[in-house]
Amino acid sequence: MSPPYQWQWQWKLLFLFIFLQTLTLSASQPIKASPNPKFPCAPPYHNLYPFCNLSLPTASRAHSLLSLLTLPEKIRQLCSNASAVPRLGLPEYLWWSESVHGVAAEGPGVNFAGPIESATNFPQVLVAAAAFNRTLWRAIAAAIGVEARAMYNVGQAGLTFWAPDVNLFVDPRWGRGQETPGEDPMLAEAYGIEYVRAFQGGGGGVSGGRIGDGDGVGEKRVMMGEESENESDDGLMLSACCKHYTAYDLENWGSFARYNFNAIVSL
Repeated sequence: MSPPYQWQWQWKLLFLFIFLQTLTLSASQPIKASPNPKFPCAPPYHNLYPFCNLSLPTASRAHSLLSLLTLPEKIRQLCSNASAVPRLGLPEYLWWSESVHGVAAEGPGVNFAGPIESATNFPQVLVAAAAFNRTLWRAIAAAIGVEARAMYNVGQAGLTFWAPDVNLFVDPRWGRGQETPGEDPMLAEAYGIEYVRAFQGGGGGVSGGRIGDGDGVGEKRVMMGEESENESDDGLMLSACCKHYTAYDLENWGSFARYNFNAIVSL
C-alpha cells in the first residue's frame, strides 16, 4: 500500500475508533430524571384518592376523578393544554405530543431541554409504507414508543401522541403527504393498525416481552414494575391518536386556514 493511501486508512481507522468510543461513553451514561417532573398522585397528600389506586379498574379510576372535578375544572380540561387542578394534585398537561416518524418537538408536549437531548428520527412514513412490510412498521413504532415513554418518565413528553397520520394522500397541494402512508386506503389502514398496536405496547419488533427482557419479539410490552396478575388488555404504555379528521386536507390556501375552513363533503 502506497504511503498516501496508508495515511488515509489510518485516519479513517482513527476516526472510527473515536466515533465508537463516543457512542460507548454516551450509552453508558445513566439517564437521570428531571429534578422537578410534574406527575399526579404525588405523596404524601395527593396519592390517596381512588383514581390513584392502581389496583382499581381503569373505568373506576376515571369515574372517581370525574366525580371530584367541578364543572369549571372539567371545562378547563377541554383543550390540548389542560389546566392544573392543584387541590387534587393534578399538574397541567399537554395532550399534544408528536411522534409521526420519531418523537419530535413540533408538539408542545415534547422538549429536548432535559437529560434526553434527542430521539431517533426514522424515514418519513411515505417511504416506510412503500416497503409494504408490517414487521418493519411494527419495529419502527415499537422503538418510537419506548423512546416516548422514556421521555415521559423524565418529564420531557406526555403520554398521548398525535400519530399516526392516516390521511389519504390524494392531492399533493396539501403539502404534508410525506407524513402519510399514501393514497391507498388498504395500505393506510394496515399501517395505522400496526403503528398503533406496537406504539402503545401491544407487541412490536424490539426484543423483550417486557422492556429489559430477552427475546420476546411481537409480545405485549409493559414497563418494568407495571405488570400485574390481573392485567387487562386495556393496559397501555402510551396512547396513540390517529389523525386527521374527515376531510382534513387543507393547511393554508388563499384566505382559508385549517382552523376556520368549513369543508362541505358531498355524498
